Amino acid sequence: MTDRKHHWLALAGLAGTSLFWGGNALVARAVHDSIPPLALSFWRWALCGLLMLPWMVRAWQRHRAFIRRHMLQIWILSLTSVAAFNSLLYLAAQHTTAINITLVNTLMPLATVLCATLLLGHRLSVRESLAIVLGFAGVLVVITEGELARVLSLSFNRGDLIMALAMLSWSLYSVLLKKWPMPLPHLDLLAVLVAFGLLQILPFYLWELSRTGPFALTPANLMALGYVAIFPSLLAYAFWNYGVAVAGPGVAAMFSYVTPLLAAALAVPFLGESLLPAHYVGGALLFAGLRLSQTRRPPQGPTVAKP
Repeated sequence: MTDRKHHWLALAGLAGTSLFWGGNALVARAVHDSIPPLALSFWRWALCGLLMLPWMVRAWQRHRAFIRRHMLQIWILSLTSVAAFNSLLYLAAQHTTAINITLVNTLMPLATVLCATLLLGHRLSVRESLAIVLGFAGVLVVITEGELARVLSLSFNRGDLIMALAMLSWSLYSVLLKKWPMPLPHLDLLAVLVAFGLLQILPFYLWELSRTGPFALTPANLMALGYVAIFPSLLAYAFWNYGVAVAGPGVAAMFSYVTPLLAAALAVPFLGESLLPAHYVGGALLFAGLRLSQTRRPPQGPTVAKP
């Protein structure tokens, strides 16, 4: 596959990731009264891990020495992604709305750039700065429905602060993934991160279980678990890891701006809401920012492992 095809495939995967995460925020909020947050996080990854069991076995058989040698790095990567990001997001959904979750998450490009500056020595260009401003402006137009004065009336609670911690955790993960490239096939790497992440979540889940008891296995809860185990977990993480490896953490982070727009689009068929002119204006600003963020020549010879 040519470098350009790798680049566009990475962008398509990042767009898919945004779609799945938009649905994840909606599901998290929809079941916040019926599934405790750490239970949702644990069983999401337990089901995903069950699906990925063949890759877990393969990763251990083929890369055992590498995993042992880089245990600390892998532990940190799994902590900032599988364990912390998702658990904090579901905790945030107990106290805030899906819209606020996606709004706070739009600060990810800025946080990622700051992390990249500190850890990778990345220097923010004028083009990247303008791309971030355009993307954030697009999200504000959508959320305020074109009435920017509404920003002053937005209220933030502890759920929003918890989501800010989740966003910072994911930004750190994206940069560390670039700083510590893992020469494992993408699905093998995901399987390893899931295995480590489950171990990290388990003690907190058991503590929560002792306080809340098990949740009801209703059809709605099972459907929610099935969605979060497959789409924002197995598929989204594989797409994201590939996108970071090929396009870089900065471009990947810009796709966090797509999530609120896709969440709004999902609300049309599922919640009966309608698209407003502000959605189109905001979308235009967003995609202008995305286009600007990746106008540089695609990276040459991407070092991506083949599954």
